[in-house]
Amino acid sequence: MSIAQIKSENKKLWQKLPGYRFFLVVLVITSLALAKDFLLPITLAFILSLVLSPAVRLLTKLKIPNLLASLIMLVVSVAVFVGSLWLVTPAVAEWMSKAPAKLEQRFNSDKEIQQTISKLQETSKKVNDAVEKMDIEKDQRQTTQITVEQESNWSSDILASLQKAVTSVLLIFALTMFLLTSGQQLVLNLVCLSRRRYKRKQYIRLFQRLRSEVGQYLGAAFLVNLTLGCIASLIFWYLDVPLAWTWVVLITFLRFIPYVGISLIAILLTLVSLTHFDTLMESLMPLGIFMGLSTIFGFFIDPLVHGFRLKINPIVVFISVIFWGWLWGAAGAIIAVPLLTVALVAADCFRWKKFIQIVTAH
Repeated sequence: MSIAQIKSENKKLWQKLPGYRFFLVVLVITSLALAKDFLLPITLAFILSLVLSPAVRLLTKLKIPNLLASLIMLVVSVAVFVGSLWLVTPAVAEWMSKAPAKLEQRFNSDKEIQQTISKLQETSKKVNDAVEKMDIEKDQRQTTQITVEQESNWSSDILASLQKAVTSVLLIFALTMFLLTSGQQLVLNLVCLSRRRYKRKQYIRLFQRLRSEVGQYLGAAFLVNLTLGCIASLIFWYLDVPLAWTWVVLITFLRFIPYVGISLIAILLTLVSLTHFDTLMESLMPLGIFMGLSTIFGFFIDPLVHGFRLKINPIVVFISVIFWGWLWGAAGAIIAVPLLTVALVAADCFRWKKFIQIVTAH
């Protein structure tokens, strides 16, 4: 019996085992969760390289060496990242320090809101009293122990988190640089490992489409989100909305998270407006403007710029966002749609008809 026949027989025996597919799914999800610290920087670097690859190719067509073109785009990416942090962090920190007092003052000045809060407090007090009565016997049997715990050194925790974040960012940009400069040679080496000619053609076609279609889609999505953020921030600046230019960053990145990102922006915008404007109408005006702009971009601009995303079923998109957000946190939610796009391109290249039938919208 040949090696190929042995492999085929082993595969058939494995497939006959009860629940083997469920076991494989659980194994893959567990591996992804455990290897988060290792896989997340690689995935982010891969997606960032896809975003920058069209611009790098454009620069190489202008007779700029590939190494220099990759370095230029990487410097631009670092500048965008640092500029985003510089815009967001100080402004948000200042607003958060003042927001509680302003919200309390706003709620106390509004009689209807104040009455609603009073009712909620009374209901909460009744529930707490009932719970305390149920736990009287249990509390009497327990002895009171006073434990003195050392206060955690919060400054060292912040420093450790900052150090970890900086290390991850440097690793992502370094991997991106290597993928932009030497990624093509790595792809060729991987393709040469396949002995079948049609498989090599599929791999080459896959990587070409990832660089062109997916890279252009992600780059276009970033520019569309940035345009929407700039327009909204300009209007907010004219209306004297707090954190006017911070919304550029928030809209640009949170809009990559379908449904959830828009909801988060709407909630934050409402809270910020409530702490600044005196009337309810003025507070809701920025929210209405943002939702109107989002609707216009969603129905008209997005289909014109990148209609590729419209082929994906909205339910699949939402589930993908929830899954990757649960698995890898906020970063996972942001890269959920790019990963789904990569998977759809791979399915089209390798002709995974069942996957395409499930994922795409008909």
